[in-house]
Amino acid sequence: MGEFALEILTPEKQFFDGLVEAAICPTSDGNIEILKGHQNLVAALGRDEIKLKIGGKWQTAVVEDGFFEVRPDKVIIFAMFCDKIENYEREKRKREESAKTEKELHKQNLSLQKINSLDISKLIISAHKKNKNINF
Repeated sequence: MGEFALEILTPEKQFFDGLVEAAICPTSDGNIEILKGHQNLVAALGRDEIKLKIGGKWQTAVVEDGFFEVRPDKVIIFAMFCDKIENYEREKRKREESAKTEKELHKQNLSLQKINSLDISKLIISAHKKNKNINF
């Protein structure tokens, strides 16, 4: 069979870079097994487990969204998230909490913008009432 180079990249880190004997990647149409000499391919990556055969043993990780490219010399996997299964739930909670915090901050910023807009409007109206020469 033989080994081939494989790299897994996420926005936060390089999850893996090394030689593998096989890789099983999830797609929306099912899993694709990649072996040395696989034809060139670009495919969307689904949310599921990715399996890598290293030293005769299968290792599993969780991936979320992205794509992968099979080249003659290397397979590159670009995922929005990739980590060991045991870290998945913890990291998922962190991402959800972070998204919730950002959403709340965004909501607060919108409220402040509305308040500031109302204050400015009140000032303009007040100034207009005092001085009827203001032109818009």
